[in-house]
Amino acid sequence: IFQQSLEGLTVLRQIQKSHKMVNAFGFALGAAVACNGAAAFEMVTGPSNLRRSPAAAAGDRFKSEQAQGRFAGSTSPISLHLAGACAAAAAVIGATVRRASRRPVVGGNWKCNPESMKALDGLVANINACDTSKCDVYVCPSPLHVAYCADKFTNGAKVTPQNCNFKGCGAFTGEVAVEQMKDMGITQVLIGHSERRGEFGILPMETNETLATKLKYILDAGMTCVFCIGEPKEIREKGLV
Repeated sequence: IFQQSLEGLTVLRQIQKSHKMVNAFGFALGAAVACNGAAAFEMVTGPSNLRRSPAAAAGDRFKSEQAQGRFAGSTSPISLHLAGACAAAAAVIGATVRRASRRPVVGGNWKCNPESMKALDGLVANINACDTSKCDVYVCPSPLHVAYCADKFTNGAKVTPQNCNFKGCGAFTGEVAVEQMKDMGITQVLIGHSERRGEFGILPMETNETLATKLKYILDAGMTCVFCIGEPKEIREKGLV
């Protein structure tokens, strides 16, 4: 815990010239100290910014042991909370810095559209007319249109198929494999859309376990993945996710 506290203070010193970041540290520190159950968090690589750290788990064990009168140390609850608060504040700063340096991503899922291939040129032209210098752009054509669109974008927009299997090429009727995508110059694929998770009535619906297997298959193939969390339309419109 205290090691994470020292790391948090080091981060603060490194960015103390930034008024906004110092304010962020102070706010996060104050909020964490004020919370009775303040827990430490740590930064992790990948899409997630924060996760519960071993320090937080240690704090939980401390509370349990203290309640049962079995804790035989000299560290006080206040110092544990303060250390956890410092670590949490450092994590908030790290997440803020990471967000500030990340490029926005804008994607469009064309689903089972358009009806005619004649409409594809207009859709492609619209994307090519966009300024992508400050963001990453991808589009997800329907499976029948992926090959046509694969080499049509001139501004860095990525063609991203809407699904893949996790077995590769073989006797898998109706499926597509990342090996086929890579041969077409495609480097990214989407999985986990709510309509694939059962919203559209496809059975058997995809589960988190199936999608985890797919994700490993995709990453092992050296591709990137747009992993949808699968919220239905009604849930998204209510702002619950």
